[in-house]
Amino acid sequence: MKGADGWRKRYVSVTARMDEDGRVRPLSIQWYDGKTYAIDDVRSVRRSSSRKVGGDGICYTIRIGERITQLYYEDPRWFVEEIVPDELVS
Repeated sequence: MKGADGWRKRYVSVTARMDEDGRVRPLSIQWYDGKTYAIDDVRSVRRSSSRKVGGDGICYTIRIGERITQLYYEDPRWFVEEIVPDELVS
């Protein structure tokens, strides 16, 4: 894929809260390097598949700072669609 970024599924640790009515709200994501990112807002929740990396589950459209992205719960794990820089795409 010369000149374009690729994608891969990156499993992440997530801290979440479950309300008394059973709704799950992710609060933060811990990246593989140990850095934790607070989730500022959950914009939407729906059942969906990732078109970029595959997998099916509950898709949370979230905001971390100024960035909007998707976080997936694929029972029993959470993942994000990670961008792979062009030089690492084989």
